[in-house]
Amino acid sequence: MASKLGQFFNQLDLTLFANSWHWLAAGLGIGFTALALAWFMGKRLGVTGGFVDACALVTGSVSSSWKVWFIVGLPLGGILATIGHWNWTLTYGRLDALTYGNIYIKAIWLFLSGILIGFGARWAGGCTSGNSIMGVALGSKMSILATLAFIAAGVIVTNILFKAVM
Repeated sequence: MASKLGQFFNQLDLTLFANSWHWLAAGLGIGFTALALAWFMGKRLGVTGGFVDACALVTGSVSSSWKVWFIVGLPLGGILATIGHWNWTLTYGRLDALTYGNIYIKAIWLFLSGILIGFGARWAGGCTSGNSIMGVALGSKMSILATLAFIAAGVIVTNILFKAVM
């Protein structure tokens, strides 16, 4: 019996962590989570709102929020997913080529990019995940417009970066 249980947990480990999941599984998981939050709890899923709540928690403006756990769970989930795969690095592909692999230039680039993303999220009334997942699911016309703008900007910037490095 113990060997069958050991085989089960070995197979479970391989299935959950060692092998890549199909993209559809992640999409369905995010979609069903967003819908369950909206339908059953009347809450919206989004990273920007969680970050705002986490900052409010630090300043003492709010005592607790489920969104803080969501923000904490994102990196913890990434760490959990890498168990057994400790071969990751701090390389960013094309960004390394643009910054000549210099960690300081890369840090400045990422910091300024974060500021621009924060500004864009504030301007659009939420981040890409909030607008694209929750807003579109709830039929918000502004979220659909913002999502189309995110996609267009992503295509344009990607083409600029690919042509600049090539």
